[in-house]
Amino acid sequence: MTVLFFAAAGSAFAAQPCCQPVAQYRLEYVPTIERVEQTAYKKVYETQYVEEQVTTYETVWETEKRERRYSVSRKVPETAMTERRYTVQKPVDETEYRDTSYNITRLVPETSEREERYLVAKQVMETQERQVVETRRVPVQETTIEQRTYTVNKPVTNYVEQVVDKGQYVNQVNALPGKSYERLAWHRANYTDPVTGESKWRIPGFYWTTMQGPARTEVNKVYQPNYVTETVPVTTAVQEQRVEQVPVTRTTYRDEQIVRTEQVQVPRTVQEEVVRKIPVTTYKQVTERVEQQTPVTVRRMITEEKVEQIPVTTYKTVQEEKVEPYEVKVAKAVPVTRTVRKPVTVEKLVPYTYTIERKKMVVNRIPLNVPQDTVIKPAEKRIEKPTEKQTGDPADQVPVIETN
Repeated sequence: MTVLFFAAAGSAFAAQPCCQPVAQYRLEYVPTIERVEQTAYKKVYETQYVEEQVTTYETVWETEKRERRYSVSRKVPETAMTERRYTVQKPVDETEYRDTSYNITRLVPETSEREERYLVAKQVMETQERQVVETRRVPVQETTIEQRTYTVNKPVTNYVEQVVDKGQYVNQVNALPGKSYERLAWHRANYTDPVTGESKWRIPGFYWTTMQGPARTEVNKVYQPNYVTETVPVTTAVQEQRVEQVPVTRTTYRDEQIVRTEQVQVPRTVQEEVVRKIPVTTYKQVTERVEQQTPVTVRRMITEEKVEQIPVTTYKTVQEEKVEPYEVKVAKAVPVTRTVRKPVTVEKLVPYTYTIERKKMVVNRIPLNVPQDTVIKPAEKRIEKPTEKQTGDPADQVPVIETN
């Protein structure tokens, strides 16, 4: 058996002896993907509750009964008739004619064509890669106990002396002279002049004479004061400060950044000019005159005087004293102890498994020209990657071939 060497990638050399055929090979690199499972840990937050004793103060209201005395004024009506004179205006309609001629403008259309050039934008899609940075906000909760101060108004009643007017309205009678008027009266020949007191003579007959009507009385309501000193209860509010323990939960956020690469379709705009013809319609204005007479109704007012009797009601005030019971609520602070569950956040690490893909290169030997009596021994180790001692192309490495 003779041992021969061969050169890969199509190169060959003369073997000993020269009469024996030489086998040739080529190396084929096949990329493969290997899946590997890996284990990692993630943080998980759980909420646990701790019991605490908290004392607060609650307000308890108690009811007290009291009496309130006050004066009530009651009005008593009194009716009297009064004469009222007023003027009424009566409308009278009259018809007139007015000139309301107007102009009418008509539009006469005219059609023509014009050439219009405009640009049309077309979009061309291009693929680009960009890095996307995502920021996630992780919530973190914290609970603290704070003191809250609030003010409570407590009613306090004091008695104050004050002057109260308990006056009333009384009737006041006034005498009014009668109205003077002119009328025809019979006069004798002899009469006495009221200014000089002399006796004079005139022709007897009817003369216009000033007459005096009968006197009348008028009743008016006049207020008569009556000041009285009284003791009046006055309720005021006194402020009282109170402190309360209150749990306050605050949520804060922590930022986490994730960077990933993605392909984005970016549109690019290409301008293209288009020419088109557009029909254009223009309008010419033609004015026409329209004659018109419009009837208009004019209203004129006529004045008339009327007399009517009107009942007038007056009211007399009568004082009455009333007693009204009422209830007053009094606030008291009572301590109350409660058990409060305080939330506490606990951090834990939870394992989880994920699969990653790794690229691996496999080398196959493919024979090019193999003699019939040649036995090919498999290589002890496949060439996957050139080492530091193997310089040059891996295809230049020569495997061992045995021949009979």
